[in-house]
Amino acid sequence: MNIYAHRGLFDNKKIVENTISSFKKALLDNLNIELDIRVTKDNKIVVFHDDNIKRLTGIDSLVKDMTYAELSNVKLLNTTDKIPLLEDVLKLVNGRVTLLIEIKVNLSNNTLNELNKLLLDYNGKILLQSFKPIILRKMTYTSLKRYKMGILLTNDYNGFKRTLYDVFIYKYLIKQKYISFISSPKELVLKVKEVSLKEIFIWTIKTKEEFIEYKKYSNNLICNEKGIVRDK
Repeated sequence: MNIYAHRGLFDNKKIVENTISSFKKALLDNLNIELDIRVTKDNKIVVFHDDNIKRLTGIDSLVKDMTYAELSNVKLLNTTDKIPLLEDVLKLVNGRVTLLIEIKVNLSNNTLNELNKLLLDYNGKILLQSFKPIILRKMTYTSLKRYKMGILLTNDYNGFKRTLYDVFIYKYLIKQKYISFISSPKELVLKVKEVSLKEIFIWTIKTKEEFIEYKKYSNNLICNEKGIVRDK
């Protein structure tokens, strides 16, 4: 069973998601780590989920509109945690566990080159995923194609938009050779298994009951701390 700590292990009280502290805690449990990356105004790759930093800082500003120097001065949720550079997370993990990296934004050629350089110096297993097919396709034209890439699915759409999405995703995209795995919300797992034999990552497992239920469908579960069933 491959368990991935969703944004590390955190409570957003004493330890904040997607921070060095949350990743240190995951490493103590020898858990694989899922994380998110974005790009700052000065083209630094940082680990952060939201496009706007307000939820975790109270400051209404977009990551892309701030330099890393500005972000590095901001503390998260009244803790000492700060937004880390991907480079610093790679140094921390140092190949000890698998990293599942979600790319949140469409990367420029310069940023793709920077990401490639960072990962070339990293001695460990990396998986890349995104909700955005254009990002995955773009990476196939770079050296990043050496990594397994997965498409993240969503169940947010309704009506005609849902129909179009289903046709594109299930009838076409997941059949492409460069898609190595499918990262599915737990609500869509049965649908995915009906149309594809590719490896499935299931998210987000939030309870022990969900862990027991969904491990029947995949060996790759992306969990928050309360959803992890640890071996005794």
